[in-house]
Amino acid sequence: MNATALDGLKVLELAEGVAGPYCGRLLAAFGAEVIKVERLQVGDWTRGAEPILPDVEEPESSALFLYLNTGKKSVTLDWRCANNRSTLDGLLESADILLDSSPSGTLDGLGLGFDQLHNKYPGLIAISITDFGNSGPYRDWKSTPLVSLALGGYLYLSGDENREPLMLPGYQADYLAGLHGYLGATTALWSRDYTGEGQQVEVAVIESLAALHQFTTVMHTYSNVVRSRHGNRFEQSGVYGRYPITMLPCKDGHVSFAVSIEHQWENMCTLIGRQDMLSDPRFATFPERRQLAPEIDDILIDWMKDKTKEDIFREAAGIWAVPVAPVSDLEEVMNDSQYQSRGLWTTLDHPVAGKLTYPTLPVQMTETQPTFDRAPTLGEHNLQYLCLDRQTQR
Repeated sequence: MNATALDGLKVLELAEGVAGPYCGRLLAAFGAEVIKVERLQVGDWTRGAEPILPDVEEPESSALFLYLNTGKKSVTLDWRCANNRSTLDGLLESADILLDSSPSGTLDGLGLGFDQLHNKYPGLIAISITDFGNSGPYRDWKSTPLVSLALGGYLYLSGDENREPLMLPGYQADYLAGLHGYLGATTALWSRDYTGEGQQVEVAVIESLAALHQFTTVMHTYSNVVRSRHGNRFEQSGVYGRYPITMLPCKDGHVSFAVSIEHQWENMCTLIGRQDMLSDPRFATFPERRQLAPEIDDILIDWMKDKTKEDIFREAAGIWAVPVAPVSDLEEVMNDSQYQSRGLWTTLDHPVAGKLTYPTLPVQMTETQPTFDRAPTLGEHNLQYLCLDRQTQR
């Protein structure tokens, strides 16, 4: 078997929650030895986070923890306690990366700030992932996924124009921050190969959202166009108007349309047997079509009313190259032949939680393919790294 991309790299993960541990999950998948330092008895707070697997003993029953911590080692240590500093130093001496998500200033107050660590371990890369960053007026404030989405500008864009904003479920902002932490870590490793020096990598969760508004920011800066909520329909704003870009009902669910260039419009009209729309001057341009969105919706809904979303998908996308897709629920996603054919899902056997299906990564590599192992039980590796068994510390 070929070596993994990060073979020989050692990561000390003090991070809890989602963003930092997701960064650690990526590092572990590509071969790093990730040692997760957890609190005594209770561990990372996500060990108690819902959803909880039925009939699985705590603290091994959180689906969120099991997903975020695949491939890692677990030790239990109160690393904030001065009496345990020598033990933590022993772990730091051989570490390449320190991964932390503590509130800003926490490590500095414990004598573990980057400047202090850099003097002692000049090659150490310190990754700090926080809600707002280590500077600025919000640095000491607390956040949640909803707060991040609100401050990042995404709630303003989600939902119907004349109603309240809609929340995106889950921890997407934190996952984005973890992904950026991984990017920063690998870039810092590349730099260290040339300079011999480690550095601090700082990621703010809200900036991970704000930086990804892509053309929304450019539209505002150069065209003075402020995007707003527009429900299922793509916005109506001059030359930016495109239609049909929407989601509409069919026999067994909903189907998304993303028709944004002329040949797609032509193919769609042919697909639904309405070639007359191609010569109708009312539908001549995309902005004009956007003005007629209700009429186009009625035409498409009538065509789809007796068709399943799978039939529409295969005919529209597979035959006519019209960008159409079913709105899939999670079971449909997991059973989709495209994902299965590319090995996106894997089964891991946990000694307490049992065999479960996990997503891998959307990355395919010819020589250093990512690998996956189960999440550790709490304190499972104390003897290996701390010369202590789990009972000794309780």
